[in-house]
Amino acid sequence: MRKIVVIVTVLCFALSAYFLFFRKTEIIFVHHAEGVTDIVVKNFPITQIGKIIWWENNKDSLLKKREISDVDEYGYYSVAIADIGEGFKKVSEADFSSWYSLSRNDLICFDEIKSEKRCIEKNNLMMIQNGMDKKTNYYIGGDSITK
Repeated sequence: MRKIVVIVTVLCFALSAYFLFFRKTEIIFVHHAEGVTDIVVKNFPITQIGKIIWWENNKDSLLKKREISDVDEYGYYSVAIADIGEGFKKVSEADFSSWYSLSRNDLICFDEIKSEKRCIEKNNLMMIQNGMDKKTNYYIGGDSITK
């Protein structure tokens, strides 16, 4: 009986480690508006350090591919990363019960997508701002981290 418990525990730990550390983040959509680039992703890292490491490893390729096009002459840019969640939804699926709400039922819609399903639930995972002082500010879940 004790061997079974140990085996099940090890398997659970291995599966958890796999999902936390080895799942590949997929960029679904990139949108530019008013000086901010929105990146919609799937399977984003769960931990704060994992999110920052993902950004540090991928920012140069995103900048080179011009996925982040709102970089000014001083190198300043602002990027918001949002989760795709359950996928794109119709505008009619929004919950507009109040004029201002922080609920997860608020939708962000992208006019570039020529489909009825062009919105995602507002679920910001991280905000990145690179300033003129060459420091990068990360805003993750209410925390601010400067590197």
